[in-house]
Amino acid sequence: MKKWHFLSGAFIAAFTVFLACGDDKALTITDSVHMDEHGDPDIQERLGCIDYDSVTFSDGSYAVWELKRAPMNRLTRYVDTEGRWIATISGASEVSDQYLVYNYDSAGRLTHFLRFDEKLYSDEFGEFEGKEGDTYLDFRLVIDNIDFDRPDTTRHIVSRVVYDDDGYAREVFEVPTGKRIKAPEGYKLEVYVDPCVSFWASDLDGGRFLLKVDMVPLASTDGTYFVKRFVDFMPTIDEYYEGGQRCKIVCHPNPSFTDNVRTTKTRSVENGAHIYVTKYEGNSDTWVHVWKDGRLREERRESRYGTTLEAERYSYPASGKVKVESLRYDYRAKRLKPVSVEIKERSDMRSEAEEMNPLRVSLWENEYDSLKYSE
Repeated sequence: MKKWHFLSGAFIAAFTVFLACGDDKALTITDSVHMDEHGDPDIQERLGCIDYDSVTFSDGSYAVWELKRAPMNRLTRYVDTEGRWIATISGASEVSDQYLVYNYDSAGRLTHFLRFDEKLYSDEFGEFEGKEGDTYLDFRLVIDNIDFDRPDTTRHIVSRVVYDDDGYAREVFEVPTGKRIKAPEGYKLEVYVDPCVSFWASDLDGGRFLLKVDMVPLASTDGTYFVKRFVDFMPTIDEYYEGGQRCKIVCHPNPSFTDNVRTTKTRSVENGAHIYVTKYEGNSDTWVHVWKDGRLREERRESRYGTTLEAERYSYPASGKVKVESLRYDYRAKRLKPVSVEIKERSDMRSEAEEMNPLRVSLWENEYDSLKYSE
């Protein structure tokens, strides 16, 4: 077996001795497999990785470790006999590993999501050299003996999902931080864990799993409702619907981007045209896009007083072509004046459907590659 980033040897060794002394039916490894590109040149084509470990335990559960080339990101999955993930250890090549443990109730629902808090005891993350799979077994024993109801909050941060009598998730809270998401009347929470979009692709932002919570309607509605989304308890995107049509988006700032601000976008209908209005927190200007008959007609920036400061007007003189006239406000003449004219290919124009796409409006692209809920 390989040498890889793990919990400190002293901590796991002591914990394993304690467990072994009190368990007559100690968990053991019954099978293990190791493959890498040196001994198996076709491994990347077959398995999609360059290094691979598989360990089977005596209770039928197993662990799988994968290392992928460029940027050498890694993932270990601990899987129970029901096929559910009970722990993951993952990381990007330039950042420390993320240690997560998952707990389920008798109905198979996620009830606890435990993080080993790297900030609180980062010194205890080091290299632990296993021998013949001992590394995997040691952490497997740690998983089995975590008390989710009384977690060691000096080492762990635990999120708990609370279900109502009808089986709906109604609340998620985190210990010891006190963070909490609670569904209002008529709504439920959809709680799931996803890899970030750049999980295998980025050496800095990859290798991480995210706890996602979507606040959605409890049942079918008349088309007027909202959906609010959270990642690791941070609000990300709020969507508001009327008549089944998305009419408003609020994109909360992503703390990964220091200059990102709260963005609000609305949709309305005036004289058969669809008007999309975007406002950025801290900016008094407003951005307006006008569409009609499925074609973009105008884009403009308005001052707080409603004066158009800049505009681009679109016309469609020939099949497959678009004429774009740019204008700018002349403060002396107190009117818009032409700046330039450009001819574009119609195929280069975006579609109206992109206007109210939250992933186009926000900076949460590494958290979502798609949005799960739709009416």
